[in-house]
Amino acid sequence: MSIALYRKYRPKTFSEVTGQQHIKVTLQNEIESDRVAHAYLFCGPRGTGKTTLARLLSKSVNCLDLQPSGEPCNKCASCEEIIGGRALDIIEIDAASHTGVDNIRENIIHNARFTPSKSKSKVFIIDEVHMLSISAFNALLKILEEPPKYVIFILATTEAHKVPATIISRCQRFDFKKIVLPELVDRLRWISLEEGMSVEEQVLKLVAMQSGGCVRDAESLLEQIFSLGEKTISLDQAELILPKADFDRLIKFFEMIIKKKTPDAIGLINGLVSDGFDLSRFTDNFIEFTRQAMLYKITKNPDELARDFEESIARRIIEAVSEISERDLVNIIEKFLSARELFKQTYIAQLPLEIAVVQLTSAIPVFQPRPMPISQPVVRAPEQKIQEKTNIEPVKKTEETNESAPVPAVESLPGADLSEINSAWPRVLEKIKTDNYSLYMSLKMGNPIHLADNVLTIGFLFEIQRKRVNEVKGKSMLCEAIKEVFGKNLIVETRVESAMSLPQNQKEIPAETIADPVDEIANAFGGTIVAGAKS
Repeated sequence: MSIALYRKYRPKTFSEVTGQQHIKVTLQNEIESDRVAHAYLFCGPRGTGKTTLARLLSKSVNCLDLQPSGEPCNKCASCEEIIGGRALDIIEIDAASHTGVDNIRENIIHNARFTPSKSKSKVFIIDEVHMLSISAFNALLKILEEPPKYVIFILATTEAHKVPATIISRCQRFDFKKIVLPELVDRLRWISLEEGMSVEEQVLKLVAMQSGGCVRDAESLLEQIFSLGEKTISLDQAELILPKADFDRLIKFFEMIIKKKTPDAIGLINGLVSDGFDLSRFTDNFIEFTRQAMLYKITKNPDELARDFEESIARRIIEAVSEISERDLVNIIEKFLSARELFKQTYIAQLPLEIAVVQLTSAIPVFQPRPMPISQPVVRAPEQKIQEKTNIEPVKKTEETNESAPVPAVESLPGADLSEINSAWPRVLEKIKTDNYSLYMSLKMGNPIHLADNVLTIGFLFEIQRKRVNEVKGKSMLCEAIKEVFGKNLIVETRVESAMSLPQNQKEIPAETIADPVDEIANAFGGTIVAGAKS
């Protein structure tokens, strides 16, 4: 059976480890000066060398012929046992499958009491330590704080924030970083030469970018390319294997959005669907891509772009972001994060992305609510003779309508003023009363107080009535009743006027239409009558 590349080429010395120079130097100095700590915490992204450095550390502290710079010899009996996985004193535990406190007691606490069988030190490597339960962490805490002098703990995790602070405080913490693009390409090129394969440089760069700085992912992708069975691998051949996360399309899409090329951007999205791209994956890649552009816009540090993108793409990103602001970049990210959430809500795969593109590249007017007129005290005009215009005839509908004609805008009410509205207001209430008695009772506690620019403001004594009338359903019914009475559309707004007197229009409502007082109060405040309440 063949061995996977990431296992076959796992580094056997510190010098073979790609990246993580800050961690390697510290560990080698501690080993060489015999000042190894009793507990370490290795945290960082997957596939960046946490477990590899943990095994190298355990091999070096037990090496019988330690080399300069703290390098293991890989030839002594101890090194060979560790390389072969036969060392009884190197205990590796997967915390994901040993989360309980009983496993910690049996595998660690009980085992740590006994001295090493052959090696100088007994090393416990706990992978994905954040998966331990709280009780398991508590059991581990005491032995971690005061372990026997021959015991070394190495905790590895991809989610350090889930590890209790009491555990972290008892460890030397090392934060692993993603491998930069040039270093990862160099490693892939070296593996290709070792395997006797000739791989185009563009393929190696594409593999490195696809892996996102993860060595293990990069080596797994390279192994898939080797499975094509060719000694020489071109870009066309590699694209049969590599996931389709085309960085050239990402930068083109980014440029189309910035330059407001709506048809081109929509065409690119539909081209992705035709080519079989996973739009969810493309969206994730584009969000990360835009995030990198935003970080460059803020920091102006091109080295950060060089970590993840080849030089030509990094140069295009720098040119593109010079035309927009940080706020624009944040807006792009927000729109596509929203689109990402909409994928599960539509059966048209590309629709969320199309909406995001149109919103970002087209001048779509955004609805702005009309500002509420400044509150004016209700002033009763002195009694004067006013021409009676209470019998306003509704506009008659023509029998033939043109369906293609544009919807008419809201028209003003010619010749009308607030007094005329108040005089005809009981007719509006009567129309609502037959359809929604509760809304009618709420409106009785209000009164029209202001009319300007087709905006009718109704004042209320209490917030509860104003809130009920202001609901979408209630306001819609009120606007419809106003249109039926006056023959014109008016925009209705509401506010509380605590200084307002009781509505004058209530006096004009016939007494026989007034409901039972208890029923009236219940309806006005949205309550119900409990049996026996009227007695």
